Formats: sequence, C-alpha cells, structure tokens
Amino acid sequence: MILTTLIATHFVIQSGQSSHEPLGAPLPRRGAIGLGFAPLPPAEAQKLKLKAGTGLIISRVVPGFTGDLAGVRAGDIILNINGKALGVPEIAEFARNLPTGKEVNFRVVRDGKEVDLKTVHKEKERDLGTADYEVIYSHIVSYGKRMRTIITKPRKAGKHPGFFFIQGFSPISYDYVLDRPQYDITRIDAPMLADIAKSGYVTMRVEKPGVGDSEGGPFADLDYNTEIDIYRQALKQLKAQPEVDNDNVFICGHSMGGAFGPMIACEIPVKGISVYGTAARTWLEYLLDTVRYQGLLSGESFEQADESVRLASRMMAMIILENMTPAEVKKKHPELAKEVDGMFPGGLFNGKTTKFWAQLGQINFPAYWAKCNARVLSVRGESDYVTYDADHKLIADVVNRVHPGWARFEIAKSSDHLFNDWPTEADSMKNWTKGNFNMNFTNMTKAWMKEVMAQR
Repeated sequence: MILTTLIATHFVIQSGQSSHEPLGAPLPRRGAIGLGFAPLPPAEAQKLKLKAGTGLIISRVVPGFTGDLAGVRAGDIILNINGKALGVPEIAEFARNLPTGKEVNFRVVRDGKEVDLKTVHKEKERDLGTADYEVIYSHIVSYGKRMRTIITKPRKAGKHPGFFFIQGFSPISYDYVLDRPQYDITRIDAPMLADIAKSGYVTMRVEKPGVGDSEGGPFADLDYNTEIDIYRQALKQLKAQPEVDNDNVFICGHSMGGAFGPMIACEIPVKGISVYGTAARTWLEYLLDTVRYQGLLSGESFEQADESVRLASRMMAMIILENMTPAEVKKKHPELAKEVDGMFPGGLFNGKTTKFWAQLGQINFPAYWAKCNARVLSVRGESDYVTYDADHKLIADVVNRVHPGWARFEIAKSSDHLFNDWPTEADSMKNWTKGNFNMNFTNMTKAWMKEVMAQR
C-alpha cells in the first residue's frame, strides 16, 4: 500500500549547473527539462536491449520547458539523454547538472522507431511581476548551501504586511510565474500566492535543498532537522526587508508546512499562522489513521482495513519510534516484508529516507503550538482525504487553552488537499492532482489576516 500523505505528487525535474561560487554571490539560475517520468517495465527494457533499471516513460511534458522545446511527447520512451542511459533513481540528479545554454539530446522510441530530439537547454523562465507587484530572486544560506528565495513586493511605496508561505514535503518547485490564467499541478498553490501578492503583502517562498536553483540535496537524503533551517533563515530574510511591517508578519503552512510553521514561530515572532491540511498529533497516530481511512476509501472492507492497521502499526513503530531501517525490519520480521516493500519501496517513504520520518515522529507539536504566541487559523478542506479534523481541532484547542479566543478551526468547502475543487473525498481520490483551483482557503486567510491586523 502506498499512502498519500501531506503532499506526495508530481514534480518537475529541475536542472542546471552546480555552483561553487562564494556564498554571497548571486545564486545561478538553473534550467528545467520539465518532464514527468515513470520507470520502464523490465520486459520493455529487455526488448530495447537496455540495462536493467534504465529507460523512462514520459508521463507528462510541461509546456515551455526544455523537453517540450525539443519535441518530447507523453508516451515517448527515453533511451538516453546526451548518450547516458538513465533510470528513475538517477534522473533528478543528472538533470540538475545539465548546463544551461548547451545542446541537449533526447534519444527516444516513438511508434517503434528511435528518434533524436535536440534543443538548447535554456534557463528557466523568470517571473517579471505585474502592475501590482515586483518579483525579486534572492537566496538564503543554510548549513553552507544557498537556497533560492522568491520575494514579491507591492509596487506601492510604504510598509506592508509580510506573508511567508511554507509548502509540503515533496520536491515540488515553487519557482514559477504566479499570475497566469491556466492552472495545473506544475504551478501548485500559484493562484493563492498570486492573489496574496496582489493584495498588498510582501510574500516569501523558498526552494528546498536540491530543488530548483537551490544547492544541496539530494532531496531524498534531506532530514527534518536540516530542512527546518531553510524556513528559519527565509523568515529572517522576510522580516529584514525594509518594506515589511514587522508587527504584521504571517506564516501560511500548507500540508507539512503546517508542522514547520509553529516551530520557527517559537524562535522568530509572527503575528499569526494559518495552516491547511496538516497534522498535529504524533506522526505515528496520523499515519495509522491514514492507513485505515485511505484503505476504506479505496475499497477495503472494514475487516481488511483493521488488519492493515495492525500490520502497519508494528512496522511503523519499529521504523519511526525505534529508528530501525526497512531492511532491518524485514530481516527481523520477514512476515512484514510485503508491508515494508509496499510502504517503503527502495527503503524510502514518499521519496525520503526514514531519518526524516523518525525525526518527525519525535516531535511534540502541541508543545510548539502552545508556545508560538501567535493568532491561528486552522483549516481543513472538506474533500481533503489526506488529513483529518482531529489534528486541526487539536491545534485550535491547544492555542485557545493558552490564549483564549486566539485560534479557530474552520472547514474550506469543496476543497481537497491540493486546493482542487472537488465536493467529496472520493472525488478527490479519483481525480488526484486534477481539477480547478478552489479559492476558499485563500479568501478565508485574507479575511482572517485583515481581522487579526485590526486587533492591535
């Protein structure tokens, strides 16, 4: 069973030159091949005389990126790129090191014939802003590596409230043009961020290590305690902007971003925190609920779901609480091998090593919510099958016990985990990553921030 937890979805492969420049130098701009991949089945690889584990099927082509410019199509089989045969494990790091301004050659199989598709690998498009706001590409330094930050500032002079957006855990790039009419998952959260930018806020977002222009990585090896520092440094950079009213800075955490938010707010004061689709109980509790609920939603009987939870609870306790590796669990408990391989393919859970999840499992989130000293809006989407009312109510209850009336729990109508506009959880699961962007959470957050700022 592969769970959908706190954003695990499509991402665009970024690429570009590795930089060894001084930390204070401008962070070089990377390119993006803009292709989604699936592994080539072994039987197909054998027919094409490819080494086992190599070969890629194109599942998605993002318009305007290098793959699209070369003429790559969905359904093409990639034999090699610049002569190198690649599999899913190698493609992200290989693509990151493709130099911009140089020719790139995709050798593909299409309709049974081998074809060479060539183009110049270009720098990823920059956002030029709008009449309402300008866009600034900057960086912060975390553990000796430079991370891309993208800041929008109102063109109107004066002080403005700050809005720091923290995304979920996946290696999804948030480096895109905000204000475009067409929306899909490659521009996740863009309509919300564009609307906030147009509403007079200085906004900040930061790319994770190994994603987009950011140095560091690979993403799979990034642990929780290392990742949180990029948000710490980005919040400091936001508050240092001369246009920011430091009495009115807000954090908005989407998915796993709602876990990072209160932790950095305990160190760096903010006016308020809004969260959407997050978790606040122990990570083990959340995961076991997810095993049961998503199993039922996908068609398991109640009896099957109960058995799944029993097996998962044994396996997850060893990995998350006892810091065992998936390989160690299988060796000690071979009867759990099927469950381990299903949930931790290749030893990874949702694309990350177990170190991230084990660290997450040790965190007492209510302790941070109790200490963060911020107003809180805790929202779950009505059709979000990935998260639960219990966590969002818990956040509001914890804050209100310390500061009565400072927090509230609300539901965003017809909004799923990715803000897609579906009426039910079953509809969201069936159409995962697809749909029209639902602005309910955006509007709720804007109204709440205005209300909080008026409570001086």
